[in-house]
Amino acid sequence: MGLLSPIRRNKRQQWIYLTEEGIGRASFQSSANAMPRLHRFDWKVESDAVNRPGELAGWAAEKASGPVNLLLGEGLYQMLMVDVPDVPAEEIESALRLKSADLISYDIEDATLDVILLPTDAYRGRLRMAFVIAAMKSPLRQWALELAKRGLTLNVIDVDQLQLRNLAIRSQQRHQSGLLHLGPDRCRLVLLYENELVLSRQFDIGYQSLGMSGPDEPALTLEGQDDIQLESLVLELRRSFDYYESQLGLGSIGEVSLIGWPGDVGLTASLGEKLGVRFQPLRAEDLILLPDPLEGVVPDPLIPMLGTAFRGVAV
Repeated sequence: MGLLSPIRRNKRQQWIYLTEEGIGRASFQSSANAMPRLHRFDWKVESDAVNRPGELAGWAAEKASGPVNLLLGEGLYQMLMVDVPDVPAEEIESALRLKSADLISYDIEDATLDVILLPTDAYRGRLRMAFVIAAMKSPLRQWALELAKRGLTLNVIDVDQLQLRNLAIRSQQRHQSGLLHLGPDRCRLVLLYENELVLSRQFDIGYQSLGMSGPDEPALTLEGQDDIQLESLVLELRRSFDYYESQLGLGSIGEVSLIGWPGDVGLTASLGEKLGVRFQPLRAEDLILLPDPLEGVVPDPLIPMLGTAFRGVAV
C-alpha cells in the first residue's frame, strides 16, 4: 500500500472516497475494448471522515470484498509544484522529501509522499519542476487496519485531482487541453500537455454563484451578481491560460471540457466567446456506462471517482 502506487489490474475495481464533506463508495467493471461500467455508487454526508475509520469503515466495506482502493479528496492532501534540485535521478525523491518538510503542515515523518515530474517541455531553459503529493500516514494506516478487520485489503491510495486528469485525457484529442469541473460552490481547472498534468487550480466559484440550479430546480438566468461571478471566473481562467502559454511556454490551450451539473446552459458558449477557447460539455455517460438512476443526473461527489475507472489504463 502506498500513495499513487501502481494498481493491480483487476476487471473489478472498488473505491472508497474520503472528503471533508463525506464518504463515497463505488464499484467499476472494466473489460477490453469496452466502456467501463459503474455498478454502484453510494454517498454519505459525514464530517472528518478521514479521521473516523473505526466508525465508517463498516459502511464503506458493505458489499465489498477482496482488494479496495482509497481516494482522497481536496483538503486531505497537499499537491505542491516545486523546483527539482539538481541532483542525480536516484536522489530526486529524497531531495524533494527534504524540501517538502518546510512546505507541508505536519511533521515530515508522518507524511507519505509521491513525486510526479513535469514533462521536459514544461520547463524549457528553466529549473526542472515536479508535483509533490503529500498526505498524512497515520489516518491512512488506521483505515488500512479497520478495513483489514473486515476482510478487505487496501491496495492503492490516490488523489482526486489526478482522476480529473484521467477524465480530461479521455475527453480530449489535443496536445494542449484541459478540464473544468464545476461544482456547486467551487470549481477545479486541470490543464494538460500531451496527457500530462502541468497545472491545477481551484476557484471559489461554482454553478450556484453563477445563477444555475441543482438537478431538482430550473436553471436561472445569468444576470446582476451572477454576471460579476462569471467575469471573475473568466479572469481566473484567462490567468491560468496565460501562465500555461507564457510561463510554461506550452502554446495555446485548444479545448477545455466542462463537467458538472447543470451541464451546458449556455455557459460553454459564453466562456468560449470571452476566452477564445473551445469549451465543450462533457457528460459522465459519454465515458462510462451508468446505472439507470444516474443517467443524466450525476451527483457531484461521483465525478472525481469516475476517473478511477481509467487509472492505469493505456490511452
